[in-house]
Amino acid sequence: MINEMYQYSLEFFVVLFKMRLEKSEQSDDIEKRLVILIDDLTRSFYLAICRGLFERDKILYSFLNTAQILRRADKISDTEWNGFLRGSVTDFREVENKCSDYMDDKMWTGILGLEEFHENFKDISKSVCDVGDKPIWKDIIKSETPWTIDMPAVYEARLTPF
Repeated sequence: MINEMYQYSLEFFVVLFKMRLEKSEQSDDIEKRLVILIDDLTRSFYLAICRGLFERDKILYSFLNTAQILRRADKISDTEWNGFLRGSVTDFREVENKCSDYMDDKMWTGILGLEEFHENFKDISKSVCDVGDKPIWKDIIKSETPWTIDMPAVYEARLTPF
């Protein structure tokens, strides 16, 4: 099901790799050279591959590239990544939606799933229903730019940018 345009050959990558080895900044310091190469190869491969992608696929490729870099740098944990990919494995459809005044059932089960998959979301279902926190969560849910709104303090402190 992958578009034939996306079938890159090993030869393409080998040629690009060799070219970047020659053209990237040189250094006798092994550690510095490795940093230079990783940086240069990452950027070069990204740009070369993006040139061959349909516009609609570039954002997904960029996200996957960035996520993998952050995972290797331990800025996205395996637990966070698995939760993002798989979501909750529990069926919460039978659990009463305690915030039905502003949150639909699908959103409510998503909140319960967050609690299940990562300790940083502990008690978030209580927070979204809490009299003090509810206005903040409502603003976040209704906002066109939710990332600009501060979450309740406990979640601002606990959650990573991912």
